[in-house]
Amino acid sequence: MSYNYYEMIKRQSEIIDNSDQEVLEKATVCVIGCGGLGGIVIDQLVRVGIGNLILVDEDIFDVSNFNRQLLSGLSTLSKSKVEVAKDHVLNVNPNINVDIFNDHVDMENIDNIVSGSDIVVDAVDNVLTRVIVSRKCHELDIPFVHGAVESSKGQVSVFMGDSPSYEELFQMKSFGKSIEGDILDYINNLSSYKPQVLGVCPCITGCLEVIEVIKFLCGFNDVIIAPNILMFDVLDFNSFKIISL
Repeated sequence: MSYNYYEMIKRQSEIIDNSDQEVLEKATVCVIGCGGLGGIVIDQLVRVGIGNLILVDEDIFDVSNFNRQLLSGLSTLSKSKVEVAKDHVLNVNPNINVDIFNDHVDMENIDNIVSGSDIVVDAVDNVLTRVIVSRKCHELDIPFVHGAVESSKGQVSVFMGDSPSYEELFQMKSFGKSIEGDILDYINNLSSYKPQVLGVCPCITGCLEVIEVIKFLCGFNDVIIAPNILMFDVLDFNSFKIISL
């Protein structure tokens, strides 16, 4: 059977109308990270009909990724995460536009990476990258969908140009300071510990990030905008709560 975009999305056509679907098809979403969170985010973005993706990751897949990273497996072992992600989305929608950066994100290249994005999704596993990306998004007034996981816990929030920034919300001592010297050491130390992660946690968190992308792009109500944040433990459904920090 030949590929048809509207055949792909017809099972959601009574949920997302034609005008909103056109918005999704024209939108450009940048996903920073193609691992645990990123694999789920990328997969669901292409399946909901996003027409343009910017994917960023410098890593390769290894066996320790298998418990929580959708795109990992024996067939992708030792392969570039961003190249695998590109192949994956083209296998679902061969007409999608995909730009990839197989690069380490830093203060020199971040402008080139996120410029032109309608929204940026945080799927990173270290605080330094998150700070660099969130600062640039705040500067350029690009919505930044934050997601993070640890153990069986997750959190999701959307940072806007007129909302508290990521560093401000979480009261990081790096807020408003140059990323160098003691501040750089402070940020790097926050990522020195690699947490245990239950595989379903990034799956659920990533899907929730995609929901925020859809809500924002389509103008739906109740986007979780900072200082509001959704926090939860996947082992306790009663824990799912939106709080204001």
